[in-house]
Amino acid sequence: MFARSDDRLRARLREALSQPLRRAPAFDRSVTERADLSSLGGRWFETELGPGYVIESVYDAGHCHGDVPLRRALALPLARLAAQVRDERLASVAPAALRFVDTETTGLGGAGTMVFLCGVARFEGAVLRLRQYLLPGPEYEGGLLGGLGEELADAGGLVSYNGKAFDVPALETRYVLARQRPRLRELPHLDLLHPNRRLFRGAFSSHRLAAVERELLGFEREDDCPSAEVPLRYRRFAETGDPTHIRPVLRHNAWDVLSLVALAAHLGASCDDPGRPLQAARAAEYAGEWAAAAARYEAVLAEELPRALRLEVLEKAARAHARAGQHRQAAACWEALLREPRARRVAPYVELAKLRERRLRDREGARALMAEAVALAERGLLRPGSGEYALAAMRRRLERLGGGDEG
Repeated sequence: MFARSDDRLRARLREALSQPLRRAPAFDRSVTERADLSSLGGRWFETELGPGYVIESVYDAGHCHGDVPLRRALALPLARLAAQVRDERLASVAPAALRFVDTETTGLGGAGTMVFLCGVARFEGAVLRLRQYLLPGPEYEGGLLGGLGEELADAGGLVSYNGKAFDVPALETRYVLARQRPRLRELPHLDLLHPNRRLFRGAFSSHRLAAVERELLGFEREDDCPSAEVPLRYRRFAETGDPTHIRPVLRHNAWDVLSLVALAAHLGASCDDPGRPLQAARAAEYAGEWAAAAARYEAVLAEELPRALRLEVLEKAARAHARAGQHRQAAACWEALLREPRARRVAPYVELAKLRERRLRDREGARALMAEAVALAERGLLRPGSGEYALAAMRRRLERLGGGDEG
């Protein structure tokens, strides 16, 4: 009996899977005209997946978003930024081929999350054109996806803020559910969140886009729609058709996209800005440009620094010098760390001992250094770590140096 039931279930599943693809319902022109969104200043358009609605805005390239003119993004050093996101494909992309993308979603989570607004900006000559693809109701999702697909068809790369983790997966899910094949992951992607966190680590408390706008771009939002209100405003708009509910969300999204343009320009300049030697040093270090990183960290040390940052920069400079083959300069940085009062760090002893033994041919100096480190650690005046910085490892190194083994 159970076998026959299983057979019937399999047959029904095969029948269901063999059904032809359901097409989007045909839209009568009067349907799109009934949704009166004229006060939003947009227009209806047609795609193979159905009708959609888009609002266009144009900004002169000289328009300043905060302190940053948008035109600076036309000269993005994409080879430098490509190294910051480990995507070499970006190096060959022209800035005008980039698409700056930000989405707003219903916030339900998982496959139930709908993208109801997607802002995409692109440079066209001396202007930046922003198109915001809006979902007037769930039945128009095909139009949003179709319009967005056409918008990105000739894109050379994407720029986002946390888009790899949020915007792209959200859009891909909707395309897959619509049985479309998205090309989003095929495009080079400059996700600005990660280089911003790395280059400006410790500069401010939050790396949310609104905080970054204030701290780096000098842009302060006035009467902005809080992110937490965005899904609720959309639901009211979809239920009532009243455009006043969605207008603040459109402005919120537009600011997000303009911030992407300005932040990309700002981060690109920061990679080589002599006025921001710490950020330039971190950028060179991440790109594996060790000599440049070392020189820039040395420039940072010429400034007045909080003690914790000075210790960090000295160690970064020492390691960058060593990776660049500049062993005496590296040794000088480790020695400066040893002179810091109350540092209690094992790394300068071990790393300097390694340099003296292997690179500077000063085995006796290495042995004396390790003897001092072991004695201080045994008295509780140094904090041993793990691996080669553990007390047992230091004792083994001292024993080997004292025994005359060149190992």
